[in-house]
Amino acid sequence: MKVAFALSGGGNLGAMQAGGIRALVEAGIEPELLTGSSIGALNAAFYATHPGIDGCKELEAAWSDLRRKDVFRFELFRAITGFIGMRDHLVTTKRLKVIIHEWLGIDRIEEATVPFAAVATDALTGDIVVMTEGDVASALLATAAIPGIFPPVYREGRWLVDGSLSAGCPASEALDLGADEVYAFLTTTAPRHKPPRGAVAAAMSTVSLMTSKLQISRLESAEATAAQRGGAVYFVPSAFPEAPSPFDFDHGATLAASGHARAAEWVQQLAFGPASADQPRSTEPLEATPTARAQNERT
Repeated sequence: MKVAFALSGGGNLGAMQAGGIRALVEAGIEPELLTGSSIGALNAAFYATHPGIDGCKELEAAWSDLRRKDVFRFELFRAITGFIGMRDHLVTTKRLKVIIHEWLGIDRIEEATVPFAAVATDALTGDIVVMTEGDVASALLATAAIPGIFPPVYREGRWLVDGSLSAGCPASEALDLGADEVYAFLTTTAPRHKPPRGAVAAAMSTVSLMTSKLQISRLESAEATAAQRGGAVYFVPSAFPEAPSPFDFDHGATLAASGHARAAEWVQQLAFGPASADQPRSTEPLEATPTARAQNERT
C-alpha cells in the first residue's frame, strides 16, 4: 500500500497541518508521496525535503517564527495601482520567494527526498494543473497565487493561480499519482459569527465558502475511487479553532500544538495501527461525512 498525504489550502491555518503531520509520523504513518494546494503545497514541499520526525519539528518551528510581514507586505502605491486596474495584484511575491528558498533549499521539485506535487489552477480555463517536476519556486508561487492578492504565475505556457480554487484538498490527485491510502489534512475552523474585518479579508472568506462546496464533492469522489481500488481516504480531523484574520500569523505555535493534539487523539482510533502487507488498516469510517468535515474550509 502506497501512502500519501494530501494537504489542503488554508493560509495561516497551515500551521495546524504541521502539527497533524507530526502526530501521524510519530504513530508510524509516513508518506511516500505528498500533494498540496496553496499553503498545503508549501507544507508538503517542506516535509518532502525534510522528512521524518526532525523535519516535522522543523516545520512547526518555522510556523512559530512566521509573521504577517514575512508573507503579506502591502505597499501603498502597489495597492492603489491594483485597485484602479494598473496591476493584477495587491501584494508582491518577493517575501514568499524568500520563504520558499529558506524553507526548502532546493531548486527543482524532483530534487526532494520524498516525491511531492503542487496543484494549481489554470487562470483561463479553471483546469487543475498538477506539477511534479520543474522549478519549485514558480510551482509554489502559482499554487499560492490568491487572485487579486498575488500575481498569477506564467509557467510552461499557462497562467496559474491558487490551487484551492479547483482542488481544495488534492486527494484525487494523490490517487492519480499512484497512492493507495491517502490521509487528507484539512484546515477547518469553527463557524464564523460575522465576516472578518477588512474588504480584502471579507472577500477571501467569501470565496473560501464557495470553493468549499466544490471540495466536498471532490472528497466524496476520492473516497469512492479509493474504495473501488481496495484503498482508502482518511480525513485527519482539524482542531476547529476560531477563525483568525487571514493576515494574522501570530498563532503558529498554538495552531500547530492544537493540530498535533487533535491528530494524535484521532490516530489512536485506527483499529490496526500502521498498515502492513498481512495486516491492512481498517476502512471503517472514523469521522463524519466529507460534507461535515469540509464545512468552513478556507483557501
